[in-house]
Amino acid sequence: IGVWDKLIHIGYFYEFPPDVKNTDIYPFEVLAVVSGLATLPDQILPTRTVIIFLDNENTIALFNSLRAPNKQLNTLLKIAVNLLLKENYQLRVLHVAGSDNTVADALSRRNFSRAMTIDPYLKILPFLPPHLALGAIFK
Repeated sequence: IGVWDKLIHIGYFYEFPPDVKNTDIYPFEVLAVVSGLATLPDQILPTRTVIIFLDNENTIALFNSLRAPNKQLNTLLKIAVNLLLKENYQLRVLHVAGSDNTVADALSRRNFSRAMTIDPYLKILPFLPPHLALGAIFK
């Protein structure tokens, strides 16, 4: 998972254990959003509106409709909503072309040199996704 905060030049990455074999990217994209939201309380935001850019249309639709197609994704969605309510944030999820989502993509692939070439001020930090969210993924 790679999450990039363009405004403050911070990138987060999480590498799943080697035994995790899931070829469906959708739940991992949703987990990336939940993980990004979980990092927000550590930051000072000038506004209460959080804008997240994604290149995955299914994930965008999930957050904009607040409807999940299965229990696993519904659990992740509820975690995201709880994080937003707790901090009183408003969420906007917008589309970005995959070709423009280069830093987050590089972070998710652990290609840190590429990420830092694109954003030379980037600080890269490992993180652990919220515990409850990980449980939703591995069920």
